[in-house]
Amino acid sequence: MIALREQVKQICARLAPHGWGDLFWKHNLDITASNLEEELEKELDINRTIKGFEDFSLEGKRGIESGQPARSLLYHALASPNVTIGVDDSELGVFPTLAELEIIENYVFGINPPRLSDIKCRLEEGETLAVVVFASEYRSASETVHQKHADLCFSRTGVARVGTAEPMYVPKNRGFFSDDEGDDYAFRVLPSKYSAYIAVKRQGNKDEFGPMRFKKEDETADNIAKKTSDTKRWFWVPLHKIFSGLECLHDDNGEPINLEVNLQALHINEKIRRIHQVLHEAGYNTGSTESDINKPPFVFYEGIAEWSNNPEFGSNLLMPIPHCSFIEPAIYKKKPLTFIVPKIGEQCDKGERDKGLHICNFSSSLEIRYYESDGSPKRRPAPEYVHVRHKILENGTPKNLNHIKNQNMVKDIINEGNYRALHYVDYTGDGWIEVECPQLKKVKGLSQKTYAAYSIVAGPDFFPNCDQRELMDWYEKEIPDNIRNVMVIEDGVEERISGLWESEPLTLSDDRIPANVTFSKKFDVDDNTITAIVSQLYMDEIKHTNSSLPTSIRHSFLPDAASGVYAPGWDVSYDETQDGKPFLAAYGLGSPFPEDAKLCAALSTFWPAVAPDSARNYEPNRDNITFPSTYEPQWPTIAPLTDREIGQEGELPWDGVSSGPDTIITNGEETIECTSIDYVDYVDTALQNKFTLSLTKLINVEEYKNRVLAMAYVYLALGLSLKDSKGIDEKRMWNILSFREVSFSDEELLIAQTQAKNSSFGKITERKTVYRFELFQHTQTDKKHPCTDKATDFSKYQIKISNKTICFVNGTNILVKHENSNWQAKVIKDWEISDV
Repeated sequence: MIALREQVKQICARLAPHGWGDLFWKHNLDITASNLEEELEKELDINRTIKGFEDFSLEGKRGIESGQPARSLLYHALASPNVTIGVDDSELGVFPTLAELEIIENYVFGINPPRLSDIKCRLEEGETLAVVVFASEYRSASETVHQKHADLCFSRTGVARVGTAEPMYVPKNRGFFSDDEGDDYAFRVLPSKYSAYIAVKRQGNKDEFGPMRFKKEDETADNIAKKTSDTKRWFWVPLHKIFSGLECLHDDNGEPINLEVNLQALHINEKIRRIHQVLHEAGYNTGSTESDINKPPFVFYEGIAEWSNNPEFGSNLLMPIPHCSFIEPAIYKKKPLTFIVPKIGEQCDKGERDKGLHICNFSSSLEIRYYESDGSPKRRPAPEYVHVRHKILENGTPKNLNHIKNQNMVKDIINEGNYRALHYVDYTGDGWIEVECPQLKKVKGLSQKTYAAYSIVAGPDFFPNCDQRELMDWYEKEIPDNIRNVMVIEDGVEERISGLWESEPLTLSDDRIPANVTFSKKFDVDDNTITAIVSQLYMDEIKHTNSSLPTSIRHSFLPDAASGVYAPGWDVSYDETQDGKPFLAAYGLGSPFPEDAKLCAALSTFWPAVAPDSARNYEPNRDNITFPSTYEPQWPTIAPLTDREIGQEGELPWDGVSSGPDTIITNGEETIECTSIDYVDYVDTALQNKFTLSLTKLINVEEYKNRVLAMAYVYLALGLSLKDSKGIDEKRMWNILSFREVSFSDEELLIAQTQAKNSSFGKITERKTVYRFELFQHTQTDKKHPCTDKATDFSKYQIKISNKTICFVNGTNILVKHENSNWQAKVIKDWEISDV
């Protein structure tokens, strides 16, 4: 094996002629020096005004600082996605590969290999060391645990994403991208990268290692798990990376230990098995036996993810396996795999639920839920939503129930059950990444037990440039408390709910829930910090670089870019042990995952920054003011998609479905027509490869925030409360007919400014466009199915229009026009509306 120092020399020699040599020389570092090892260890005159180096650690002063990647200038420059410009202000022509970054990282930890006793010196009394697997990323300052300088971030959970095309690594961004410029309908697989470290277990410490978004004690929380401060929780903290070879670690005699470090991965998808198990336990005949359901495709391990063999990607990069489409019909014994859909009982007509298992319908999905005695949903031991709209007839031919439009599909067919529905497999799943290193198994002072990482292979992210953490930070820091926390009194109990979201943009890294404990002996039910994100251990106070560099644009595989809401979830769901302890599990998600994706999107971006908001595509549902119900959901638009993004204009709706709303004239009256949500089928979309990122990938976090604020301001301009003290959401009484961006030269906008006498409207912000909203008011009694040739079309709804309104929004300034009234100018200040 070539020594690390020689490999580093080769990397530097390759990069130097392409602008890197001159760039490092600006810091008095010569990467072409014959004595490169000495050159990298000398003190440098670092120029932090050069683009990309603004957030380099103020404690860093060498090319390589032993054991400290964030304080190593060579590592920072090559790993940071913000270092892209050379000394002549032109883009650097060549960038390091992932494999080369791994070599540089190993060299940081291997330039002066420590003895195990050296590592032990960093321990406090009673602490022990163990080998632990982490997913890790080098990030800009604003994305790190402490937000003071660029740094490595670590989590014992990694999140990869499925796709239909091979991966694409963009060296300039030091990361992977999910879109394919040559194919609007392709989704590239997105990997996660893992490494093994010698780590110490410590209680949370915000100043030393974190975790990110440190949790303080919360006496108002509704359970002990949420009340507990991170200072009372235990976290594994990485101290020293281990890798194969003689340059990683020395024994206590100073002799190199020839390590053999191997990471092993295993993933499982058992959604279909879980459906049959739960139905069998409830006394239903599914058409399959107990011996059947332990075989593929009821449960399978192949086809989900594997280690990349691309030499440019280095080692330990877990890559989801691309498939022709997101889902496939399940085949068992060379025949389509089906199950007998159970008849929906009368219990599902009640607003309240008795404790225990309930087999109901939600829209046109089969819903499998457990309820607590108080009527709240509980654990998810099986997929919560199951696709049942592709019926297999007795002769084996398929029948798509979505095409039966002259019957009420849900009431007349799905709820009656007793037919065979085709199962579909997707290639999501969860599993573990464990480490084998025989040379460290009997080392004194090192735990004999190693700790695996939790690996999630999740569905696609339709907003790849808008992460959960960025949105949650904004929501908590910039949205006022009276909007974030509306006090609601329900059954005499006061509770806080969000005035903006149906569910807050919680991240998976915020949660304190253990990994899937059904994986025998891999995870412990009391190990509830496995999704947290930590830094390396910093014993001394670190200085703040005051950098304002932008966040990186690339796929993040750490859990702050994944959803932390489980109803049932987007990236992962949860189950409970027999004694009621929750744990993460992928098998509670929709079967297949697009089945749940439709419901997430319809429920007004139930998972912000992950699920698009398609609420306005569908018919308004039950009016809770007239028909109170704790069960039926509401979907006012929260984060609107434009007319192009939902397919009202153009040919690239994100979900492949142009479901409206459309304006038609019936009996001389303007009416809205839209496709019933029951008849919109994302399983069909997935089979036809009609999902697309082409437009939603352009929405970054700033654009997403602007849309959320603009929508909220419109509701306020209409005189609505975002939520009142009774929990009534007046936003639900309005639907969005159209949402788009217009230029300041738009004729309608110019007329509006003139009529409202607000000529300064267009000078408020630096945006080059203005949001235009068109809305209408409705009630539950205003909607009906259309009739053609004396037959009712249950696949569509027609809705009467009331109080049609147009709004232009530019920052906090709004122009409003109700039906035939004149344009008015309004302004939002401190979340209060006033006339201009």
